[in-house]
Amino acid sequence: MTSVHPGTPQKGRLLIIDDESELREVLVDLLSEHASEIQQAANGLEGIDLLKAHTFDAVLSDEKMPKKSGLEVLKWMRENNINIPFVIHTGYGQKEMVLEAQRLGAYAFIDKPWDENALITTVQKALLSGMEQQKG
Repeated sequence: MTSVHPGTPQKGRLLIIDDESELREVLVDLLSEHASEIQQAANGLEGIDLLKAHTFDAVLSDEKMPKKSGLEVLKWMRENNINIPFVIHTGYGQKEMVLEAQRLGAYAFIDKPWDENALITTVQKALLSGMEQQKG
């Protein structure tokens, strides 16, 4: 059991789903001090397998990937009552995808190339929101 010191901010568990390994590594480096744990998936199918096996506080996912897209992962999560914050980062801001993701309750959209501070802030807020949901 991990002891938490009073006043120490809790950090959540993050799942990063992206088919570009170099980009996943950059994201892990950027976000590692803002999450207590980060797991990685190379495509949407791997992401779903991890979501079945582990509890996360937020997901940061690419949209365009082989096997399953970010939108398909989000759809699967909602169908399986996994309602944690889902942040999509994409270089393809197609209107239809954005509208569908909003309908499914996506937490936020981040366009590539992203601003590091905006990305970190968005993921931190998503993790906090997810941790609150897990408590409630």
